[in-house]
Amino acid sequence: MVGGSKAGGIRSEKLSDLDGYRYYNCWLLSGNFEDYYLYSKFIIETAHPKKLLLHISTSEIAQFDREAKGDIYEVPAVISEESKTAETFKYLFKNLSVSVETITDKEERFPVTRSGERNLSKYYNYYREHRDANEYYNHLMKEMVDAYLPRLTTGTKDKADLVNSNMDYLKKIKKLCDKNGVEFQVFLGTLFVGEIVGYEGNSFYNWLAQMVEITGGLWCFNNFNDLMYNPFNYYNARHYYYEMGDLMIDRMSGKETGHNDFGIYLTNENIAEEITRRKRETDKLREYYKKTGTIPFSEYEEANNITKDSIYWKHSSNWNGEG
Repeated sequence: MVGGSKAGGIRSEKLSDLDGYRYYNCWLLSGNFEDYYLYSKFIIETAHPKKLLLHISTSEIAQFDREAKGDIYEVPAVISEESKTAETFKYLFKNLSVSVETITDKEERFPVTRSGERNLSKYYNYYREHRDANEYYNHLMKEMVDAYLPRLTTGTKDKADLVNSNMDYLKKIKKLCDKNGVEFQVFLGTLFVGEIVGYEGNSFYNWLAQMVEITGGLWCFNNFNDLMYNPFNYYNARHYYYEMGDLMIDRMSGKETGHNDFGIYLTNENIAEEITRRKRETDKLREYYKKTGTIPFSEYEEANNITKDSIYWKHSSNWNGEG
């Protein structure tokens, strides 16, 4: 599986429920379609997988070149096929004071698991001690969400150029898979209501419709549903807990989950209806925001919190990503 940072909440072991295959989670910080293509090409040429699963975070619509963010976002030479020697010398002469600070930093680390997914222990540890919805939201969500909320009234910027660039590379990935006999599946990960409002607009609807056309159909968990209103299902405004990842896999696997409004399988036949529904739900949020200056979200004890009885947060201090 290839995807952005949201995909870090997908457990590799759980992915086997889709088709019985053994998966590795290759998520990237601040992913984008160009990098997805480069990583997909490397994986196909070196690992010869049976299947490639592409997780879309939706934030890809806001950028195409993530390398401008800083050094940690650069594509490794082994992936980009650029000079490994040049890469080594470049890093040797980085800011030495930063290197020393990094080496001597005593902050507790939470490395990824052996199968690739993010280690979310520190977030579950915070969750365990903070069950007041306002406190949880204000500490983990508010700052990010406040940047999105004005778009409910001002609208989202036109992203036509980015949409076209993204779709060009999605086509390249599909062509690469077809050429090498690799199964290809795409799905959009779940978003908290506070982030979903930051992208709704004509560019996103065009982006979504083109993805459906290129793939022939995909699961979209970035849809308006009951679970997206509970902040306790997310460890910040842009990322979901393992439980939400598990639930996405269960839905795609055809299991009965009791959350049938969570996720929708989009096709060329129903995409127009879904876009109309999204516009209607966004209008409701816009009116709520105009009246209150915020967005609605649920409490810890409400039924749409699927994490409160979790095995992950109860055992997060010693969970190793297996089982």
